[in-house]
Formats: sequence, structure tokens, C-alpha cells
Amino acid sequence: MIRREALAVALLALWAVAASAQQSTAPRPAAPGESPASNRVLLDLLNQVDALGRQMRELRGELEEMSNKVEVLNDRVQKSEKRQSDLYNDTDARLRRIEQLAKDDAEARKKLTTLTGEIDLRLKKLEGTAGAATGALPADVEARLKKLESAGTAGASMSQIGEIDLRLKKLEGAAAASAAIPAPVTPPPAAPAPPGAATTPVVAAPAPPSPPAPPAPVTAAAPANSPAAAATPESETVRRAYESALAKQRAGDSAGAIADFRNFLKQYPRHELAPNAQYWLGEAYFRMADYPSAIAAQQKLLVTHPDHLKAPDAMLILANAHSAQGDAGAARRTLEDLIAKYPLSEAAEKAKQRLAKLK
Repeated sequence: MIRREALAVALLALWAVAASAQQSTAPRPAAPGESPASNRVLLDLLNQVDALGRQMRELRGELEEMSNKVEVLNDRVQKSEKRQSDLYNDTDARLRRIEQLAKDDAEARKKLTTLTGEIDLRLKKLEGTAGAATGALPADVEARLKKLESAGTAGASMSQIGEIDLRLKKLEGAAAASAAIPAPVTPPPAAPAPPGAATTPVVAAPAPPSPPAPPAPVTAAAPANSPAAAATPESETVRRAYESALAKQRAGDSAGAIADFRNFLKQYPRHELAPNAQYWLGEAYFRMADYPSAIAAQQKLLVTHPDHLKAPDAMLILANAHSAQGDAGAARRTLEDLIAKYPLSEAAEKAKQRLAKLK
């Protein structure tokens, strides 16, 4: 702007000089006796006036050019200010969205923590009530509780917590059914038998270990040394055998766990903990890198107990064993079957991630 004003002042000065020169050099009639030298002076003055006029025109052109440049710079400044304003507004909007997401995440975590606490209390109550009916249930509930705690610390999704909640409802229903089983029926005293007649004591049979089963009818008890009585194991002995094998598995003693689980399945093939033992046997084989045995163990579990809670995890280990053997096709098919059969399980979420890596 200072240069522009200076150019304007210079143009005004040149215009004043040119005007005065034109007035002083206006053609007039030659006076008598005037010399040619004076005419040359006048001609030089006229040439100077013309030169000043050209310079004035050039200065005017430069002034217009500078004005155009100033206008262009003003436009650029305005556009830059608009871009800065838009950038600020966009940044502010994104920050607001992030703050809202953080708030929603905090509320979701709060709800998840509350739900996890409720499920924990229900599990503890379930241990106290249903655990007394059979020795198999506490170990299974303890494993699920640890799974729930690990899922909660890792940021489990609401769908996973919902699935665990459904499983707990099933266990609670089983515990309620077990608690509702009436006490053994004691028959009324029988009439005295005739002399010499053989008498057979009639007592109530114990309730079956499975909670959903109805009360057993009143039948005659088998002799203590009969095969039926010898084939019924004590619940405490079975539970200790299972927990001992599971402890070895968790301690990293896969070889010892394999031996104990095989012995457990050999002695108690129809016990409630047999499917769990079959699953842990397959996992122990997998840890020992005995992939064919791991595949065979998990396939046996899936064939004999397809609806067991360990079935999704068994299919996941089965897919991992196929992948470790280099059979990517079998691994992919197993993962797809796992997602289709158990879509709400935690194993299905892991299967989706591994399936994406295989593709």
C-alpha cells in the first residue's frame, strides 16, 4: 500500500511538471529577430514533455498491475481464512464425536462390570447349591468362572457375556431341578412274614447324579458285593481324580495330564465329567504337538457330545490341529462349521479372526 501511494504521488508530480512545461512551451509566433537556437530549446522541452508523458503512462500501467496483484492477494487471504475456519469447525466436530464415544464407552464398561458382578454372584450361589448335589458341577463352574473373569478383563463383548448368562441360566435350572428332587421314600413297615419265608429289604434307591432326571422309583437295593454296587463310584473320588488331572494340565504337565485323563475316561466313561475330560485330553495332545491324537480326541467329543459346552472350543482346537499339520482346507471347513453351529460362542469370534487370516 505504501508503494501504491508513492506511485500515485509521483504520477501527480509528473503530471504537474508536464502541464507547466506545456504552458511554458506552447507554440507562439516567432518574434522578429529571434534566433534558431531558441527554437531548438523549445523543441527539446517538447521532447521532454513527451518523455514525461510516456513515463506517466508506464507508471499508470504498473499501478494497475500492482492493484491487480493486491486484489489477488486479498482473495488468497480470504480463502486461507475460510479454510482455517472450516478446519477448526471440522476438528471441533470430530473432538465432540470422540468425547461422545468415550462417554458411551464408559457407560458400556460400567454396565458390563455390573453384569459381570451379577453373574459372579450367581456362579457362587450355584456352587453352593448345585455343587452339593454332584461333585462334577463345582469343577465345571470354577472353569467357567475363570473363563468369565478372563473375558471381563480382556473387554468381552455384550454378546459373549449374554452367552455366558444363558449358560448360567441352564445351570441354575439344573440346580433348581436338583434341589426339587424329593427325599428318598421310605416304605411303610411290612406285615410280618410267615415263618420260614425269605425276606427282601425294600429301600429307596438314591437319586441319580444328573439334576434333570426325575426321582428314582422305590426298588429293592442291590447287595453290597454285587457288580452294580461296585460299578457306582463315589462322587468325591471322581471329582478328585478329575481335578488332579486338570491341575496337571494347568501346571503344564501335559504328559501327566494325558495319562490321568485317559485313566479317568477308562474308569468313568459315562460320568458327567467325561466330556470335559475328553476335551482336556485333546488339548493336552495338542500341547504335546501330537496333532493326530488331538484330532481324534476332539472328534470323539464332537461325535458323542455335540451339544456339550466344550464343543465350540473342541472344534477350535480341531481346526488348529489341522492347520498345524498343513491341511488348510480342513482347518477352513472346521472354522466355518464352528461359526455356523455356534455363532454366539466365544470360540466363534476367534474362528472368524483365524478364518480371515487363512483367506
